[in-house]
Amino acid sequence: MRVTDLAAPALGNSPIRPSRIPAAPNTWVRFGLFLAIFLAIVGVIVGTGSLLIAPPFAVTAYLVAFHRENRYSVPSSIVASYLVVIASSEAFEIFLGISVLALVLNVVLVASFITFTRFTHPPALALTIFSYIVHDSLTFVLSSIVVLVIVTVADIAIERVWPVRPESRPTMPTT
Repeated sequence: MRVTDLAAPALGNSPIRPSRIPAAPNTWVRFGLFLAIFLAIVGVIVGTGSLLIAPPFAVTAYLVAFHRENRYSVPSSIVASYLVVIASSEAFEIFLGISVLALVLNVVLVASFITFTRFTHPPALALTIFSYIVHDSLTFVLSSIVVLVIVTVADIAIERVWPVRPESRPTMPTT
């Protein structure tokens, strides 16, 4: 009797069998994935002239390539947290302008969002701060959305080749 025979009842009619799941990529493959994602991000950022927002996106690319099993790498968390940053940064800029008060309130809002919801992605805090350094709303929004699409497409592509098993991702502790 093989291991796959034992696992078959648990998998039901799933097309993915334990023997068909490719082995997780080694460190060099992950590094190549990181470089590919990061170079695509750099291309967008150089094209828009907003190099200052590269750091949070670089961390996100690293998490997607190297720490897929981590709760900070869940695709929905990345998308939701970055969309909150984009929307809140623009709202605070419209109503309060570029100011220390707007920055503090925005960081508190984003920190609250990633702390008290299931959408936890800490690099969103860095993007919040960098949004005030860029000072160009259109460039910030467009480059952030394009980079978010790049990261999401890369994450989906990697997931199709090396799926993350749900049990390997830790869940948020409930209080």
